Amino acid sequence: MILRATAVAFLLVSSAARADADDDASRHALLAGLHAKIASCWAVPPDLPDTIKPVRVKFSLTRSGELDGSPSIDGPVAGDPATKAFAASAVRAVVRCAPYAELAGRASYDAWKTIVVTFNAPEL
Repeated sequence: MILRATAVAFLLVSSAARADADDDASRHALLAGLHAKIASCWAVPPDLPDTIKPVRVKFSLTRSGELDGSPSIDGPVAGDPATKAFAASAVRAVVRCAPYAELAGRASYDAWKTIVVTFNAPEL
């Protein structure tokens, strides 16, 4: 079962400078769209313990919105099976939702070519 989690946060990693309010508004709309899309693809493992820490998934995209390589966990992940299952579910959500072709019309490629998504255990 896919749980539409609200516990997904995004960080766009970009070399492009954002200097004005129009850029911020565009970036906000871009993040909101990504949040909704990836959250709808995330199947959260059942029975997560309260000790699950946030997991960051980093991925790069081609200009057409296809994944450019495999998403990876950005940072350490604890060795317990529940945390590993949580991290794997986060990576699967990013892969499952690809491609991200809709990004091309929302912002310049430099603004979304590399993305870091933080997945937090949802409060049930």
